[in-house]
Amino acid sequence: YDICKHRNRKGRKIMKNKRNQGNRLLTICMVLLLAFSMLFTAVGTTENVQAASNGLSAYKKITFYKSGKVNGTIYSMKYNDRTNRYIVYASKNGKKKALLNSCSSGSIVTNGKYLYYESAAFLRSGSFGGTYKNRKLVQYNLKTRKNKVLISFRGEGPADSIIGCDGTYLYMGYQTQYGDGLGNFAVVNLKKRQIKRLGKDCSTVQSVKNKVLVTAVGFPHGGPVYLINRDGSKCKIISDRAIKVSVKGNYIYYTEATYDWKTRKCRCDLNGNNKKALTAWSRGIAG
Repeated sequence: YDICKHRNRKGRKIMKNKRNQGNRLLTICMVLLLAFSMLFTAVGTTENVQAASNGLSAYKKITFYKSGKVNGTIYSMKYNDRTNRYIVYASKNGKKKALLNSCSSGSIVTNGKYLYYESAAFLRSGSFGGTYKNRKLVQYNLKTRKNKVLISFRGEGPADSIIGCDGTYLYMGYQTQYGDGLGNFAVVNLKKRQIKRLGKDCSTVQSVKNKVLVTAVGFPHGGPVYLINRDGSKCKIISDRAIKVSVKGNYIYYTEATYDWKTRKCRCDLNGNNKKALTAWSRGIAG
């Protein structure tokens, strides 16, 4: 009887230990599953926030005089005098290949997946730049190497240089004799394939808070500085003529100029308010 009783107690103890081990194993599995779930959620959230906050920095501007590197690939442009168009090249690991030979834009943008440019047939030169026909805004898929025409423009006119893109809206302007100085600034809704011309000069675009800061510093004599919504609406003029613009901290700094080359340095808030002259008008470039 004592032997049987001892065996029963020993059996219950073993069963209890097995249950405890099973509970511990289940707890460990649940903790690991929860940790994995939290990690997956955190990574997904970070990616979404990063993608949403990239804005205009998601696309790199490549010009005929300056190459740019995106995801390990160097993109560059070279003008072909015979065709009056640019050849776009991609270089990686010491190998260089031509991607496009029908680019009429002096600057293009790419994020490593898509490349935006304008293709047109050159007609003639003029005092304020070239005139083209059969103008088309094109999206080039770098993976499939296929072109998609987004907008076809009617009649003759200048070709556009692309100066920025955030994946939803693309920014560009008419090419002139001043290189980076572009005319008739335009905002393109890529999804709807609609274009809005603002009739203002432009050179650069930059994200400032939830707005886009546009400058025309590419002109030797300077040009307007203004803020717009991403879709080109609600244009707010900061200065009619500035030759230098920068964003530092909570302010937009800009150097205003007159046609007789008097300048002064100014600043305003990031929303374009509270304009303030930091220096008096003087000869030369202020600041």
